[in-house]
Amino acid sequence: MLRSLAVALSRGGWRRHAPVIAVVVASLVTFIYLWIEWKPHHPKLLVFPVAPLAKACDSLTNVDPGKFPAADAPIPNLVHYIWLLADPTVFSLSFKIFVSVYSAHYFFKPDRIYFHTDVSPDLWERTKSSGDLWTKRVLNIPGVTPKYIENPRLTSQGVDIDTFGAKSDFIRADALREFGGIYLDVDAVPLRDVAPLRRAGFANVVGGAVALKSKFKGVVNTGVWLSRPHSSLSEIFYKAMDAYYNGVWAISVDILTDLSYRLQAIPGEVLIVHPRAFAPASWELEDEERMFKPHRNTPSANHAGDDGGGVLNDVAGQQPGELKNTCVDALAWLGDREKAGRMESWEMDFSSTYVLHAFDDDSGQIWGWDGKITLPYVLARQSNYARAVYPAIWHAVKAGIISKHESTL
Repeated sequence: MLRSLAVALSRGGWRRHAPVIAVVVASLVTFIYLWIEWKPHHPKLLVFPVAPLAKACDSLTNVDPGKFPAADAPIPNLVHYIWLLADPTVFSLSFKIFVSVYSAHYFFKPDRIYFHTDVSPDLWERTKSSGDLWTKRVLNIPGVTPKYIENPRLTSQGVDIDTFGAKSDFIRADALREFGGIYLDVDAVPLRDVAPLRRAGFANVVGGAVALKSKFKGVVNTGVWLSRPHSSLSEIFYKAMDAYYNGVWAISVDILTDLSYRLQAIPGEVLIVHPRAFAPASWELEDEERMFKPHRNTPSANHAGDDGGGVLNDVAGQQPGELKNTCVDALAWLGDREKAGRMESWEMDFSSTYVLHAFDDDSGQIWGWDGKITLPYVLARQSNYARAVYPAIWHAVKAGIISKHESTL
């Protein structure tokens, strides 16, 4: 057939057939483009070798496919952070970390907030009493408890674990295996209580990730993870990281995504929630700007002498700690938010967000911002991030943890 087509073209002159050729080529290009763009929208399920994990599930409790786990066995109300030192003599936590930890304390009311850390016990205690301002405030938040650990350096296969991201992947899985609870990256900020998710009857709750590039669509966000102790997901993830870690940090995203989608077929094992629940914006530069950029043309809400009433207490139509989106007033709330003057053109809606994983790699300087998340920056509420995290920080001001004098600087 191809030979016949070639002969016909040579005899009749290819110019007469140029329109047909152009249509065929255009159709092929369009088909290939659509296929490439469409295909990655599906979760990328990797196929790992079976042999290293052949017995990974032997010690796990089998789940009866006809029954969900008991509703009276919720995910423990424990919070886990990881903090490893670049310099063993320097231990300092920023205001941005205070935002996350205090928000977890305020909204979750956890039994413990564990810091899994290689900070020495002596340095921890010295810093707690005489460190810099925000470090002392973080360490003195009720429930904050050190969990001293060894810094992981090698897999059982002898592969160097040489980045903080990879080390954190191993530590978080180990923490959730042992204790269960809520793992948070230090840039993940709670905006409401996750108790409904802890009590939903699932052994694990993870969330999808927003991605501006199609190749990242369908992946699971590794920065927020709720788990029962010794859940199948945490146990297998830990073993898989040890078996397959090859020096590339991002392999943890592929492994957690792959396992989460496969294990969600087991009743009660994994709940994958919508990206808006944990990560309503991506790590791409465009979304970082959308999240953090201060809009200087919006009047600052940080008025000296304000006692918490009026403008400081009216955050997007809500009181601090309260989200006006009940079944009764859901549409009324939305209508009110869309009224002229009630919502800025740049403002994002976080009413369905439990935890805001606010990715930030300090690239704000590209669009003319110094990249510093400070108390005045949050209280001014001129960015989406500031408006989202404000309720817990204003609570800290009213509780006297942050002085009103500081809030007006």
